[in-house]
This record gives sequence, structure tokens and C-alpha cells, in this order.
Amino acid sequence: MYVTIVRSPALFFATFLIAQWLQVSRSQALDLQAKSSVFCRPGGATYVELSLSVNSRSVHFQKQTSGMLQASVRVEWMFYQGDSLVKIDRYRLSSQPIDSGQYRDFSFLDLQRYTLPIGEYRILLSVVDWNDTSNFAAAEMKVDVSDWPQKPTFSDVILAERMEKSNGNGLLVRSGLEVVPRVTDYFSQPNDTMFFYAELYASDQLKDSIFLLKSTLVGSQGQPAPCCSRFVRMSPRQIHVLADAFPLREVPSGNYRLHLELRDAENKLLSEKFVDIQRLNSRIAPDYSKLEEPQTALSFVQSIRSEDLPLHVGSVRPLCTHTEQAYVDQLLSAAPSEQTRPMRTFLHHFWLQRDPNNPAGAWARFAREVEEVNQLFSTKIMKGFETERGRVYLQYGKPDSRTQVANEPSAYPYEIWWYYHYKGQRNIRFVFYNPDMITNDYELLHSEALGEPNNPQWRLMLFSRTTAFRDLDEQMNRGHYGSFLEQNFRNQ
Repeated sequence: MYVTIVRSPALFFATFLIAQWLQVSRSQALDLQAKSSVFCRPGGATYVELSLSVNSRSVHFQKQTSGMLQASVRVEWMFYQGDSLVKIDRYRLSSQPIDSGQYRDFSFLDLQRYTLPIGEYRILLSVVDWNDTSNFAAAEMKVDVSDWPQKPTFSDVILAERMEKSNGNGLLVRSGLEVVPRVTDYFSQPNDTMFFYAELYASDQLKDSIFLLKSTLVGSQGQPAPCCSRFVRMSPRQIHVLADAFPLREVPSGNYRLHLELRDAENKLLSEKFVDIQRLNSRIAPDYSKLEEPQTALSFVQSIRSEDLPLHVGSVRPLCTHTEQAYVDQLLSAAPSEQTRPMRTFLHHFWLQRDPNNPAGAWARFAREVEEVNQLFSTKIMKGFETERGRVYLQYGKPDSRTQVANEPSAYPYEIWWYYHYKGQRNIRFVFYNPDMITNDYELLHSEALGEPNNPQWRLMLFSRTTAFRDLDEQMNRGHYGSFLEQNFRNQ
């Protein structure tokens, strides 16, 4: 969700290294997403709209005099034409104050509009955690600011968190609608509605008295998503507003493209616009209990020994949707005499669904990953894929960076895993620790990934072997001699 933000001027702060568009530097931790959209107005008043979203999990909250907790960041936008800096804006962006016990899984959003002369611009963004200047991020984007078009042209498309009628005049209001922008193109549950907003310019340049405006959500193979098509007949106008929503509840997981088309009376394409999205929908999964066992002896599942089937079925659990996980648990709890046929059926259709062209190859590649995980993370009582580290490795892939610390003073043995990019999330980290200090079974202590345990007091728990803590609002350890935790956590 998004919460109210507070914006105030800030003093100058240094510009940091710039990464690729939406790619945060690997030595940084602050998690942000940003997006630019260009809109026109008659008379050449073209403006750039910049949306910024900061993940509350990646910034530090500080207790205020009121007793509430609040996070803030310093924001700097710089606009370049070639090597010349033509505009700069700096300010402080703060989250809404929250209670100490409130769950901090939200983003705080900022939206700015800048009217710019015609030309191509390079926009540099720097964001620094107000309460921890070592926690920062940077991004770069390019925009093309054009004059009023001489032929029908779509604006950029805004994906929205929500969209509703409004009589207000705030930054979020346009064409009588309050449009709360959605910075990410990743739609997981419970995000079951895709709101979108766009404008069509200069259709009054058409000779025809009527034209067709079509919006469709199509899959990677070109197939329309269910209930996601609109056809609207319109008359020529200087500006047309396209504000709509598609239901995603029945849209399966996969990659999709929102396609906007303008066609004349003879169905000739006049203008079009694309926006790519990703959808994760764990509700839609095959009913494996009703599928028939593969009859061909050539199916790869026939090569798996019956006694090995439970291990193969259990190992795919990190890749499963919630529906599939429930069925896996049901299979593993069944009597051995009732497992063989349904397990073969499940594995066959599981890998066929993920790689229709080569399910045997997909299974073989994953089996090699499981073998590696078992070698790395197995304990005396568990296979590697059954451990927390094994589960994360199989679900998220091999980490881009892995720091192992076995003998840090006052701390339990720990590991920090860093993923630079995963399904629309950037710079997510996992912290594992070994509280028994004997086995090879490390527990997941903290993560910044969506849907994973997020523990604001993980630092204190990591050092609780020698230092007790009682303040439930306390997050940072008080410093330990010889500790390199913060360096390990920040610099990967």
C-alpha cells in the first residue's frame, strides 16, 4: 500500500554514482523504484511526470518526540541536456508517522511534474536515507519532450494503484480523476485489478468522423487475457482520455503486454502504445488430482525410481504456488502405496506447465540445482532443499552475493545473501543465522523480499548471544568490538 508523504525543502547533498535506469548500484541498499511519463498540452506545454516509490523495509525509522516512528529520505532530481545541467530539484521526503507496533510493509510515494522545453533529457535521481547516509540509491532515465503532435499520438501510459472520480485539484488529480500511480509493473495477489490511464492527442486531425480505440491485454504468445479487451468508438477530438481497468483475478501467471490501438473506419492502424507487465496468480493451477498419469514410457518421470519420488516431489515445493504446495503436502502425507502414480502425474504436468517444449530438460536442470543445494546445506537430519537456505536458493536462484561470517565477536554465525533483481524487486537481502552454533542448519532471520519474514530487530537478535535487549522499539545494536556487520550488510 501507499501512505501519505510529507515533502519539505532540503539542503544540498552530494550526488552519488548513477546506475542504469531502475538498477540500483550493487553497493547500495535503499530500495526504490521510479518511473517517468510524458504528457502534452495544446500550445507546447509538455511536461514530465516523475513517480518515486521508496520501500519502507529498506530505510531506517527514527523515534520522534511524539513517540511515533518516521522515516525520511533526501531526494534530488537533475535534468541534463547533453553535458549541461538545465534543472535541479532537491527536497526531503518523509513517511507518515506510525506506531511502534505497526507493520512496516508499505511504500511511500512521491509525484512531481516538471514543464520542460522541447528536447531530449537525461534525468539523474539520487536518494539518501535521512537517518543513515550510508544507505543510498541512484537511478537514471531518458525522456524525449516533443511538441504538440501533428497526427494522432498516445501519451505514455500510467499504471495505477487506484483510480476514482475527484473534485480536487491535487497533483494526483487529472481529467476529474484521482490517479494514484503504480511505479512497478509487477502484479501479484491481492493486486487483482490493473488500472491504467493514457491520453490520445490530435485525433481531430483525422478525416474520418469516427474511429476505433482498442485496448487489450495479451500474453507472451499473443493470446488475449480473459476479460481484458475493450473496443470503443469515438469521434475526433483534440484530447481523448482513456481511463480503464482490467480484472486480473482470472489472468494466469505470466508476462503480458497492454496494447493500445487507434484504427480508422477501414481498420487501418493509426497509432499504438505498449506497456509490459508481469502477473503472479497462485489461485490458478491445474487440478493434479484429476489429471491422468502419462502413459508413454518415454516420459522422464518413468525413469525416476518409486522410492525416490517423494524426494523429487518435495524438492519442487519452493517453486510451487500456494495451491500446488497444498497438493504436494497432501501427496507427501499419503501412504507409500498410494504415492507412486499421483506423484509421477504431478511431476510430469508440473514440468510440462513450466517448459512445454522440453519438460525433461527443465526437470534435469532443476535436479542438478537440487544436488548442489543438498551438497551445500544438508544436515544430519535434513536434505539441503528442506533447509531455509536451500529453499531460498531454489526459489530465488543462486544469490548474486553471499557473505559468510562464522566467527564474529558476540554474534551468532551468520550469512547475508544479496539478490540485485528478482521479479520486479531490486536489492533484496536475506540474513540467515545459526543460533545453536553446532549444526549446518541456518535459520532465516530477516529478509527484504516481499512475502518473507521481515524482522526490524534482527541485528539485536544476531548479537543476543552476549547482549540482551528489552526495548521493543530498538532496532540497531549498540556497537560491538570487532564487528563488521554493517559493512557486510551494506557493501556487497
